[in-house]
Amino acid sequence: MAAAKSKNVTVDEVIDEVVEAPKSMWEEILDEANENYEPPKPFLFDAYDPPIEITAPDSLERSLALATLLDVDGNVSPDDMRPMLEALFGEYAFPYVWAKIRNKHPDVTHYLVERINKHFHGDATNGAKKLPGGSQGS
Repeated sequence: MAAAKSKNVTVDEVIDEVVEAPKSMWEEILDEANENYEPPKPFLFDAYDPPIEITAPDSLERSLALATLLDVDGNVSPDDMRPMLEALFGEYAFPYVWAKIRNKHPDVTHYLVERINKHFHGDATNGAKKLPGGSQGS
């Protein structure tokens, strides 16, 4: 009986024959949701060299935290100020920013939060102040 000849196959030939598995539903959802999403550029907190990047609070966790901690007028109670700052600054940036603001006058934090909001939302955050009669934005 003659021995069967073996064909030498290269890795490239094997890779060319690999068929991709169909995408899972989760992968399809991620692809669809992220198709047109472009994250905003981070806010650079330049109290350090190099600056600390504060990313937009666009994750579900950070967005829900902010929505829960802010009232309908965008105000936060003193008890919720630190958790609000943690959600706004993000897990990575918070300790660095907190180290710089914790012993400063509260207005420093107020102005920093305003700058961050303006960076991510433009003048949209000040719309209520521009409405006639002091009406609140919706």
